[in-house]
Amino acid sequence: MSDRLQLVATYPTTLRREAEDIAAQLREKGEPALLDRAVQAVGALKEAREFGLLARLAEEVGRHAPQDAQIRRLYAQSLIETGHATVAVDVLDALALRLNPDDPEWGEARGLLGRANKQIFFDARDKTGAAARGALERSFGHYRAAFEQNRSANAWQGVNLVALATAARRLDVGLGDDTDPQMIARGIVDQLSGVAPERRDNWFHATLAEAALGLNDWDMAESHIRQYVLDPHTTAFNLGSTLRQFQEVWQLGQEGGERGRILIQALSARTLAMGEGRPGEPGGVVRIEPETLRQSLQALPASGQLEAILGQDGPQTYSWWQMGLQRARAVASLRRPPQGRFGTGFLLRGGDLVPSMGDELMVLTNWHVVNENGAHDAGRPDEVEVSFEAEGPEVYGVAGVVWSSPVGRHDATLLRLSRQPAITPLPIAPALPVLDGPVRPRVYVIGHPGGRELSFSFQDNELLDHEGPTAGKPPDPSVHRLHYRTPTEKGNSGSPVFNGSNWRLIALHHAGGVNLPRLNGIADVWDANEGISIHCIREAMRTALP
Repeated sequence: MSDRLQLVATYPTTLRREAEDIAAQLREKGEPALLDRAVQAVGALKEAREFGLLARLAEEVGRHAPQDAQIRRLYAQSLIETGHATVAVDVLDALALRLNPDDPEWGEARGLLGRANKQIFFDARDKTGAAARGALERSFGHYRAAFEQNRSANAWQGVNLVALATAARRLDVGLGDDTDPQMIARGIVDQLSGVAPERRDNWFHATLAEAALGLNDWDMAESHIRQYVLDPHTTAFNLGSTLRQFQEVWQLGQEGGERGRILIQALSARTLAMGEGRPGEPGGVVRIEPETLRQSLQALPASGQLEAILGQDGPQTYSWWQMGLQRARAVASLRRPPQGRFGTGFLLRGGDLVPSMGDELMVLTNWHVVNENGAHDAGRPDEVEVSFEAEGPEVYGVAGVVWSSPVGRHDATLLRLSRQPAITPLPIAPALPVLDGPVRPRVYVIGHPGGRELSFSFQDNELLDHEGPTAGKPPDPSVHRLHYRTPTEKGNSGSPVFNGSNWRLIALHHAGGVNLPRLNGIADVWDANEGISIHCIREAMRTALP
């Protein structure tokens, strides 16, 4: 493994700080040695899925080295991964036009053009419409051009041809092409099977697993996924990309039967468990469509099948992941028709907050998401719908606000529902995690980032600091904040924040940013997300309510 990848796997916080330092220095000067460090850092940020920082650093490098094709291509990669696929297409089109087809970066750029257009197609709700069909055809054309230019070097473009051709047939969307996906898949298997172990990259097993799917060879697919998830060279970026491909293109969570679901569940569990109990590993982000999540909860694979893929710790890893899936059932999307999802909330038993509330189930979210008057562009209770998408399609109205506290304090609103759901509420942790050990505790967020499907965010998910007992020094004794690295987006507001050991609630997520002032009187700043301790929210409710 290269030094660059070691830096990602072992020191994600150090990597981020180094990248920020390089970006600041590049604003002053563009010395060759500094540019070399920047190029290494950009590649490492990709593997760690730090795409926001990657884009900022790539922009600084591009100002000094505008002809650097690798940096431009990685910049485009960050655009795709952050939901700006059409902008990425413009960047990559210009890059591919100025490169010679013999340049390896030409094949990478054409492959990413395939990736961007593939994302446009799979994001489209109407996959038979002209825009979606055009994106699919362009994606296929770019992958094919890159693969045919150099089949031995561009196996990943070839396996995407297999996946797209198979998906097009499943969706009954014609490509106007007679490509035989099985023939391409056989060629890829034959070619990669002869690669010596020391020459295999960290995509090797994923590529062979996908080729095996094209051949409908489940034994081969499971064998290579096992080697892939247990390989220490496999990064969060690798796992996240493979999981997305298996979910979106191959539809294994829905179309692959029991063996397909096992592959999805094994990849999901490994992606998220990368950061659990293993200091410095960056973890990942998993997005799950409601139907796939419901199937995962209903169809439990045998422990022997999990062990066959995830190794001896497979059943334990899966049990931990399954607990997270169970918690997801109590996470709600908040909708404002016709806008759709605009925030997140979660279900709690009223009596766990204020004893007099008894067994009534209520939803907690942010004040800036829902409040009585719709202040600060929040939703009003009478215009908000609540849906627990992991549980089913039912929609619940909001009967009113039980308690609230504005942004400057707890940024919290407790909602009474129009009727009671048959869902287990989230359990509250007895206390905030202790911070005095040699390893930072992990925290996890489940929510609807950007108004999309339910997502588990576990990337570089360390708890940085908190103002709770016993060492906390909050400016307001009644408000205890937490800072954590777990990545979130707009739409995550109101998400539950869980501890790492047993998925118990510790905080209500409400904000985040760059150069956020540190907690407990420390005169410094850092990039962090911020939540409010559920324990101080509970104490505020008990003070205010009978």
